[in-house]
Amino acid sequence: MSTWLRRINSRILLKITLLVIIEIVLIVTSFGVLAYFQSQQSSLGNSINIAGKNRYLTANLLLQTEKYLYGLSSDTSQLKVAMNNLESNIITLKQGGMISGIDLTPLPSNFLDLWNIVDGRWNVFKTYITNKLLTSPQARTTSDQSLTRKVFESMASNMIESSDKLVTLLGQQTDKNSQYLILLQILFAILIIGILVLILYLVARMLRPIFALTQATSKVKKGNLDVSVKQKGNDELSVLSESFNSMVGSIKDYTKKRNELTKQLEAANEELKYKDQLKDEFINVAAHELRSPIQPILGLSEILRYGKNRGESSSKLSKEDELVLDIIIRNARRLLRLEQNILDMTRIESKTLHLDIETLDLNDIISNSIHDAQYEIDKGRVDLESNATKSNGTNRILIEADRARLTQVLSNLLSNAAKFSKEGSIIVNTEKKGSEAFVSIRDTGPGIQPDIMTKLFSKFVTNSSRGSGLGLYISKSIIEAHGGKIWAENNSDGKGATLTFSMPISQKVE
Repeated sequence: MSTWLRRINSRILLKITLLVIIEIVLIVTSFGVLAYFQSQQSSLGNSINIAGKNRYLTANLLLQTEKYLYGLSSDTSQLKVAMNNLESNIITLKQGGMISGIDLTPLPSNFLDLWNIVDGRWNVFKTYITNKLLTSPQARTTSDQSLTRKVFESMASNMIESSDKLVTLLGQQTDKNSQYLILLQILFAILIIGILVLILYLVARMLRPIFALTQATSKVKKGNLDVSVKQKGNDELSVLSESFNSMVGSIKDYTKKRNELTKQLEAANEELKYKDQLKDEFINVAAHELRSPIQPILGLSEILRYGKNRGESSSKLSKEDELVLDIIIRNARRLLRLEQNILDMTRIESKTLHLDIETLDLNDIISNSIHDAQYEIDKGRVDLESNATKSNGTNRILIEADRARLTQVLSNLLSNAAKFSKEGSIIVNTEKKGSEAFVSIRDTGPGIQPDIMTKLFSKFVTNSSRGSGLGLYISKSIIEAHGGKIWAENNSDGKGATLTFSMPISQKVE
């Protein structure tokens, strides 16, 4: 009910609703009035037929009286039937009823005076017939018959005359009703058309601001915010126009502020771009400057620790000296790897990472990387195992890759595993599946924390306080540049994690 009342509160809807109701009332009323006049016309037509029948019945009664009067018929039954038919016709004309297959309505009151005349003349005619022919039938002379016949004809003529007058008046009333009916039809048609025109006017008035809103919306869509819609009245469309103008004003203010903020953002971006460029230049300079002292430190330390030939330790060094040199070598390599990672990060971000692709044996690269990693692993507590061995022609896995970059990936992954494995083992496995080769490095460290797992391969993300968080990011970028994938997962036994990467197998024929 409340919803219905809210709808009625709409001024435009209320106007249109009232006009529609008036239109419906006019149409229903016109149908009712027309139906009434049609029924009246039908009733009057039936009355005319019955009143007109009086002429025929009167003529028939006159014929029967003449037959009986001149002795052509001695049976009074036909005379009585003719009298009864005429009397029944006159009574039914007034009272209404079923006669001659017609359901007649009572005669309208304005025609009763004429009917009384017809009825009075009939009573005189009937009384005369009864007295002259039915009550005291006797032989009559020719002159008596002629006189009686003239009286009968005079009375019948009066009956027919009064009946004809009634028929004439009924016909005139029918003509008047027809004229009234036509006038009413014209009047109702004018009223209905007028209401329709008024409804169309209201609809057109309602559509005019809608068209204006549509045009204004089209202009706003094209970027023209210097538009407004004129407001007239206080109906819903005026409220809508006001809301539209307010909305356009808000959009205009917002656009102005947005343009100002965009300019500020562009200036800030230019400043950031300039500072980022300075940062890259500084990193490149710092990395190269860092490499200069690290390389001789690492080289000289390895000579002191292992002698001129790698693996031939000098017998002059004490255990304490060897321990110190191992620390120097390990940290020098760490600094060298950090410097390389920083340079690679800048290349990856600037999309200038270059790959020297060649056909390689994956097992050879893994074997060499494992050999180099032996020096960073605590051999007393951690075992380094692998199913990859030097190629003998039967276990080769050929790939198209950059040797140095792939070695860098393996070095990062092995170093990462060694960093977290204080004891246990590091297992490197290779496997061929279809057109891809898979390399997995499994450790027995603490595993990867759930909050780190989703962003493990992002920049500066590390599971340790010692790392830079660049190794896995760079490894992922290098593997993806080769068309492979890399992922990590914690081991099912709860000990450590496994990092796996895939590489497309070379399609070249050996």
